[in-house]
Amino acid sequence: MARKTSTLAMIAAGVGGAAVAGYGLAMGRDAWRSTKRNQSTIVILLAIAGAVALPFLGGRNLVRGHDRGLTATLFLTLIGSTALIAIGLVLAFFLFTAVFHQADEALVGAAFLAVCTTGAITLLGVVWGSFQRPGRRKLFATAKFNDQFLAEQGFTETGGEDITHYDPSGQPLRFLEQHADRLVFMVVGRRGKRTYITLDSDGRMQNYSGV
Repeated sequence: MARKTSTLAMIAAGVGGAAVAGYGLAMGRDAWRSTKRNQSTIVILLAIAGAVALPFLGGRNLVRGHDRGLTATLFLTLIGSTALIAIGLVLAFFLFTAVFHQADEALVGAAFLAVCTTGAITLLGVVWGSFQRPGRRKLFATAKFNDQFLAEQGFTETGGEDITHYDPSGQPLRFLEQHADRLVFMVVGRRGKRTYITLDSDGRMQNYSGV
């Protein structure tokens, strides 16, 4: 099993996370009651948003690059992204069917438009993800380099707040802040004392100053 990349390694590399929350999923019970009179409008707006956003995200996530193992790649990248595209297709079909009503000819037309629209949006997501891929791969490579640097130096990450790391000599440290050229730590138990890990222009760790 691959060792999990440390938080500090990712911070130095500039790897961040993004969270996408849907209005329908995040809506609380009270908020739902307050909008109950407009449920049909809300459902339509959510369907439109889903028909556009889900295929875009699915196409983007297929190609933008991830730091995942084989299992996560299979379920999250491949199956998960395909599921987003499929859900978007169903929502698009629902919307076009609502516009054209229920005639057999209308259903065929709705299906055709849903496929074309979803395909175009998915392709747009793939193009966007392709532009993001080189930068993301570089960030992940930098994070792995930093993780190896920390391991070779003998740093230990605690996951705590008062003491976030132990340096190679066993000195407790607290991570304070990141600058373009260094990471700054407070030496716990030694007032005003700071230590640093220097970074190059790509965020790769270079040297540890020591206490």
